[in-house]
Amino acid sequence: MRAVVFDMDGTLLDSVPTVSRAYADAIRSLGGPPVSPDDVVAGWHVGHTELVLAHFLGRACGSAEVECFHAHLDPAIAELRPFPGIPALLDELADSGRRLGVFTAATRRVALSMLAAAGIDARFDVVVVGDDVERPKPAPDGLLLAQRQLGVPAQETAYVGDAEVDLGCANAAGSLGVHARWGARTGFWVGVHPVAARPYDVLNLLVPSRHMGADVAPMGNDMADQADL
Repeated sequence: MRAVVFDMDGTLLDSVPTVSRAYADAIRSLGGPPVSPDDVVAGWHVGHTELVLAHFLGRACGSAEVECFHAHLDPAIAELRPFPGIPALLDELADSGRRLGVFTAATRRVALSMLAAAGIDARFDVVVVGDDVERPKPAPDGLLLAQRQLGVPAQETAYVGDAEVDLGCANAAGSLGVHARWGARTGFWVGVHPVAARPYDVLNLLVPSRHMGADVAPMGNDMADQADL
């Protein structure tokens, strides 16, 4: 693999609880139904901020609703951090000659703010966001755009993500999907994919010459792995 593209929420950043709570609070303050953070996570695959808000509010949303969401999210962004091991993983991948990118359903405003707050924004050659494409994951559009910008073909790119839609996106693009099992969302059926239980496991899967001393399921069935979740 010549390039590795990452999902952001729940893969690079331990941000799922923060972002889902901001959505739930904004939806309630905008007169929407009472939704839990788990409800939000189950529905935010529909796309970027406006689309997620519209999905739960049942009406079209614009800048006013988006600003309400940011009023809840922005104060918490400064506290966001990458998952343990992510900065070292990114450095190792870059040192091995891999190009690095991000494809996230978040808007550019959210993605750049969060990556910068976590201190990892400068490590990526490309950041593709939800408002760059018309179709959300699992459609391959955003991942294919990231690959074009990186100058690396689909078959030489891995996409690392914690959600079923991430792995479906990788499949649709013709890329290798890697299940980031260290993230917040586990226990779903995603078929047969390489599984990384922790960030450094990605190195064992994609950079075989690196011997990190980690136990990895190299090409496992995620359903079979769920017994130890």
